[in-house]
Amino acid sequence: MDSVQARTPTMSQRVCPADIIIDVSDTGTVPIQVTEDQNATTEASQALAIGRQVTGRVSKINRRLEASDFPDCPVGTSSHLPTTIENLEHILRAFDVTVRYNEIKKRVEILVPNLEGTADNRDNATLTAIISLASLHGLSVGQISSYVEAIGDRNAYNPVKDWIMSVPWDGCDRLTDFCGTVVAQDDFSVDLKNTLIEKWMLSLVAAALSKHGFYARGVLTLQGGQGIGKTTWGMKLVSDPGLRDQFVKLGHHLDAGNKDSVLAAITHWIVEIGELDSSFRRDVARLKSFITGNSDKIRRPYAKAESEYGRRTVCFATVNQKNFLVDETGNSRFWTIPVTSLDYNHTIDMQQVYAQLAVRYNDGGEWWLSEGEEALLTTSNLNYRSINSIRDIVLDALDTSLAGDAGNEYMSASELLRRLGIAVPTNPQSKDCGTVLREICGEPKRVHGGDKWRVPLKRAEPLLKPRMGPKQPPVGDAF
Repeated sequence: MDSVQARTPTMSQRVCPADIIIDVSDTGTVPIQVTEDQNATTEASQALAIGRQVTGRVSKINRRLEASDFPDCPVGTSSHLPTTIENLEHILRAFDVTVRYNEIKKRVEILVPNLEGTADNRDNATLTAIISLASLHGLSVGQISSYVEAIGDRNAYNPVKDWIMSVPWDGCDRLTDFCGTVVAQDDFSVDLKNTLIEKWMLSLVAAALSKHGFYARGVLTLQGGQGIGKTTWGMKLVSDPGLRDQFVKLGHHLDAGNKDSVLAAITHWIVEIGELDSSFRRDVARLKSFITGNSDKIRRPYAKAESEYGRRTVCFATVNQKNFLVDETGNSRFWTIPVTSLDYNHTIDMQQVYAQLAVRYNDGGEWWLSEGEEALLTTSNLNYRSINSIRDIVLDALDTSLAGDAGNEYMSASELLRRLGIAVPTNPQSKDCGTVLREICGEPKRVHGGDKWRVPLKRAEPLLKPRMGPKQPPVGDAF
């Protein structure tokens, strides 16, 4: 090995992109992500030194393959093998190294059999072993990391899909029992609760099985007191511990305007938006847009360009306080269930639950609400809107039964607020008032250059005329 003229990278060259991870196929360890900082550069001597350390640990790593066996042989009088993807693939196959792209984690994985050594150095040692193999056969290592990405992309796989389809559904209904693990308040419709849970669960299957174009329609939102097990219930959505650790992210404080926060979310199958009300305080509009997005354009650290990732992530949310919906529109994205208790100690086979839902999905099952179901949800969600003093003042002054009456006076939102005693309404107050008027009266009309509604103010009670009768005697000493 010492006699090999290794073509290793200089200090200015990158040898591993940030989205490549290393795994050991026969040790059962969790994949280790190789960060850009850890593998930014490697001197030739360092590469060869680590290569010697793993020599003999990877199956016959010091064995040189016959040049005539490579798909792309030397050209003309040159004795060097061309540095091509096909030649690198030939080397990897010969040494049982697997390179594949994980569609859920959105990164390349490298599986190396029989690798020994510490977990601390496994990522560097394994990448260097591949570089050493390439050098051993005369390939230029400058393009190896890019070639590894290309090879991984050819071998894309979806571990969540593989798990769901690993055992066909046995025909036994488990979905009903699973819905029973969520106990809602007595005044909440059981049918609506079951519909929200079933269709949200179906969206999980659609995210895993769809080929392209998936986007979620709603966030299952568990509203209830602290300590009842909302997060723990979410953890039990995946019964396989290894899969759960990799693909379920709990307690994520999602900031849809932060690239790192978004990237952390979309590299998981199921994401809990913890403390939903705190996420609302950041940017409600952007959060709503993220929830129903079908792709994400993100430039990873050190990447040359943006990557566009198809969405395979579905969110659920947990919140303690009741009045958490701060926006007046778009609340149908939050499939709210007021929870009193949760059975998070259930032993339901979740793989079979998803296999059952996979049958429904393949039969054309819809994971979005019908118009009637959405109307029921919209009405129910009114109970969870944040308390708004302007809204209360306006609603208290209106008689909704008079909406549409031609005798109602035209008023703008600010004019109505002044009528109700707010001398100088602020823009947010006028906006809140306008939202209520749109709900009650529909869209405004342009009247004298402004947006105005026929406002159905409550009619004043008519004053009663005094009853006619005998004159009352004077009071006091008049007698």
